[in-house]
Amino acid sequence: MKKCLIVGGGFSGLAAAVFLSKKNYQVELIESSPKLGGRAYSFVDNKTNSVIDNGQHILMGCYKETLNFLKLINSIDSLHYQQSLEVNYIDKKGKTHKLKAPEYFYPFNLLVAILRYTAVSFRDRLLIIKFCVKLFLLNPENVKEKNVSEWLENEGQNENIRKSLWEIIAVGALNCRLSDASPNLFAKILKQIFFNGNFSATIIIPKKGLSEIYCYDAVKFLTNKGGIISTSETVKEIVIEENKVVFVKTNKRTIDDFDFVLFAIPSFSLLQIKGVPAYITEIASLFKYSSILTFHIWLKDFIMQKPFIGLIDSPVHWVFDHGEYITTVISNAETIINKDETSLFEIVKTELKKYLNILDENIIDFKMIKEKRATFIPYPEILPKRPSTKTEIINLFLAGDWINTGLPSTIEGAVVSAQIATDAIMKSIINEHPTNYRQPRYPQL
Repeated sequence: MKKCLIVGGGFSGLAAAVFLSKKNYQVELIESSPKLGGRAYSFVDNKTNSVIDNGQHILMGCYKETLNFLKLINSIDSLHYQQSLEVNYIDKKGKTHKLKAPEYFYPFNLLVAILRYTAVSFRDRLLIIKFCVKLFLLNPENVKEKNVSEWLENEGQNENIRKSLWEIIAVGALNCRLSDASPNLFAKILKQIFFNGNFSATIIIPKKGLSEIYCYDAVKFLTNKGGIISTSETVKEIVIEENKVVFVKTNKRTIDDFDFVLFAIPSFSLLQIKGVPAYITEIASLFKYSSILTFHIWLKDFIMQKPFIGLIDSPVHWVFDHGEYITTVISNAETIINKDETSLFEIVKTELKKYLNILDENIIDFKMIKEKRATFIPYPEILPKRPSTKTEIINLFLAGDWINTGLPSTIEGAVVSAQIATDAIMKSIINEHPTNYRQPRYPQL
């Protein structure tokens, strides 16, 4: 039985471990933190005893590989599914605007959703439909503009349309300014969401904390398959001889009983490991990251009535209702992330009062969480430099949302990278036995 040593216990590392275990590989996973989950995990808040996530994470119907992964580890029933796309937005006057598609007659139901979206004028709704029709026929690689902002403007999406619709979607998906983001990548995302079947456009929200959703059940799956998981263990160095990794040195031991090594960690973590080939670290050093600011807020005498709400033209992009508390999300928080907690909470309270009429007396408690390196910034110039899963070292592979998946830095990107890595590892063995060759599920991008 071939053995793979996986470094990193986030979505990509755990998914890769599960995929490889399912294929009867022996797996050992090492995580430097005392917990699993990487940049997507949950924990118990000491003051309120509530289970909260390190940041609000959602899935979508187009997250096919993530849903397959959760189904494999028997967590699929821990999700709340929409029947069709429905997003509620609130403007500065406190008025609610629905982007809601009827359940049937896809894709015409999306046109109905746009025609009923009152956050913009009827003329602007027609401009949105015109843009969407063109997008349906568009090859994303043919977008020539320098960034998303320029592309939308050139396509007749005026400032009000951008603020009332596209900015909220783009900042949430890409976690950066529209002027920094690749228009080709954003076009691809929009096509996957809106033109890949009715289910793809729906939003899926976990019913439990993220660690409960995927970490615990992945561990159970791996344990049943004989997998080994070590936390609080940090890889310090790899030793390469004759173009193969022969030793992996951690803060606790030296490991040599493996056939493959898979680094399923962010680019900035890879830079901390001695012995990684220079051409890999040079690529990894090019990636820049943006932050996400989250506040979990416990309230009294307030009912939000909707599971989540987008705030139009606000620094607070989303508010999610968890029953006993709400969660606010500020994506691309670079300009404010270094402010102190009191100043940041004042920003959030001001927006909650303006949009939702939540007053100081409604607030019981709050918890602030800063993820300063939440996602990499998809600059147009960085995307062609994303590395492949297979390296020049025979038995060394990469996974994680920053490798070349063709997707942004999302949960789905992380899980897709795990599937790509699994296929590449399997193919490397098949190449030793050509008669067993089978085309991998994902070709190298």
